[in-house]
Amino acid sequence: MQEYLKKARGGRVVQTPFLEAEALEELRRLAKQEGLRLEAFGGLPLASRQVAVLFPEHIPVVADPTRVVFLAFEGDLEALEDKLRAALEPELLGDIEETREGFLLATLPKGLKTLQDLGIQAQEAAPEQLPKARERTRSVVVPSLRVDVVGAKGFGVSRTYFAQGVKAGKVKLRGKTASAKDEMAEGDYLLAEGLGSLVVKKVLGQTKRGNMKLELEVQRSG
Repeated sequence: MQEYLKKARGGRVVQTPFLEAEALEELRRLAKQEGLRLEAFGGLPLASRQVAVLFPEHIPVVADPTRVVFLAFEGDLEALEDKLRAALEPELLGDIEETREGFLLATLPKGLKTLQDLGIQAQEAAPEQLPKARERTRSVVVPSLRVDVVGAKGFGVSRTYFAQGVKAGKVKLRGKTASAKDEMAEGDYLLAEGLGSLVVKKVLGQTKRGNMKLELEVQRSG
């Protein structure tokens, strides 16, 4: 992280690879201390893995470097993740979303070219294939049904960040203040102050690795 900050302090626009939510939050904190601006781009709404662009105050705006790619893949989400991890460097791999027609992957131009060079059916997604920005139904895979796990995944923030909100009493489950040990079930409504709300529409079952697949309806605030 210090490498990115050092380059940005020198007046340059600096782009990171895809970062997990917790690392992005830490970089945002450090950038603020340095008087630097930071914009984060995940390609997909509510993305948990995002690319940060650091830049000095005198630069008015920076471009979104991410690309959303449509993949026609016969298999489940976990199988696709395995295939993509084998094909792409970690810094090129953003969030993956399952749709009725196939899958959407957030990546960078180099990632799209790499997939195409490998003969994988990948093309930049058309506008009508992209989900709505602040309200949508999404499929997610989570290791447990705990409030902090589902909430963090649904809103695209780190589990640590969401757990802090739970501890501070800013998260409500079924209309009551949630605790860290609470688990969610089909039909449950969760409200997170400053983030938005989500509903567990369906528990789609267990994956081969023992994780849970859920269908969430997420509405982001603001």
